[in-house]
Amino acid sequence: MIHEAELRELAEFDGEGNRVLSLYLDVDPRRTTSETYKLALRNLFDSVPEVDPADRARVEQFIELEYDRQARGIVCFSCQKKNFWRVFTLDVPVENAMMVSRRPLVRRLVDLFNIYGNLGVAAIDKRGARFFAFHMGSLEEAIGALGEDVKRHKQGGWSASRFQRHEDETAKGNLKSFVELTDKFARQYNWNKLILGGVHSTIIQFQEMLPHHLKKMVIGAMPLELDANPQEIRERAEALAKEAYEHYTQNLASELVTQAKKGNQAVLGLESTLEALQSGRIYQLLFTGKLQLPENAVRRCTQCNYLSTTTANACPLCGGDIEPLTDAVNTIARRAIAQGAAVIVLPDDNPLESADEHIGAILRY
Repeated sequence: MIHEAELRELAEFDGEGNRVLSLYLDVDPRRTTSETYKLALRNLFDSVPEVDPADRARVEQFIELEYDRQARGIVCFSCQKKNFWRVFTLDVPVENAMMVSRRPLVRRLVDLFNIYGNLGVAAIDKRGARFFAFHMGSLEEAIGALGEDVKRHKQGGWSASRFQRHEDETAKGNLKSFVELTDKFARQYNWNKLILGGVHSTIIQFQEMLPHHLKKMVIGAMPLELDANPQEIRERAEALAKEAYEHYTQNLASELVTQAKKGNQAVLGLESTLEALQSGRIYQLLFTGKLQLPENAVRRCTQCNYLSTTTANACPLCGGDIEPLTDAVNTIARRAIAQGAAVIVLPDDNPLESADEHIGAILRY
């Protein structure tokens, strides 16, 4: 499992002349065997011959001797010359990838964190509730709560409406207490995404009762029985979270293009994005998953670390020497993370590509 502080640590790590090995490996036992993922690992090493032998040995040691074969994905970062080793076994799907650079490849991990991190599920009916706290595919907590019993009276006559009002008031009181519990658990487990489960009519009534900050967290709803299996709930919640995230990022990219064209607080293109990054104005950085920049597309000052697209021999900021940046996309993403910006990797067929761009940012000011 991984948390935001660890993401920031990875974003800030610098090999200082030594290369860092970044590995993402699919080990999901539902679709691959140990022989299959070990072969995939060898193929990845063959495709990146510049891997330091000490880093390769450390990864192989973990896979062969330390990994307990309980995860769906492995992410690790190694720079043995700096005594740096971080490994995360995750219960979320991971696509195979390997890169060697002066800094860790964190943007893929951020993407997983955006989808599967800090996810809450509230399963509600008018008599009880269950709350599930998921983080990166792992169930952190499952809690149940019972409200006052809601009795359905069948008799008619003059007293029927009085009984009905009492039942409705009892159910409403229960839902109000479940709202308070939802708020409590959202704060306790730092939820930033919330999925509601139950019957449609109850979900609608419950959602209307949520305070504004919880309403903003709701990314979807699903039919759900209170006694549903946690594994089933996790799988359905993950699928809904992935779908909601894809919808959100597409809308965000569309808004970015619109606001950038209007000259509002958004920019498109590499040069404008770099300028915003240097001044710390990026609130959300967006780029396409297929974005690959040639080595000389972005250059870094060896003295002040200023990034630019200049072809001059001197830094436009301090006059220092500049050098080509071999891992420009990762460096841009890492710096944005270090500044507290959200980093979003867009899938194919997104609004940025439609605007003939591959990178842009929504700005703080």
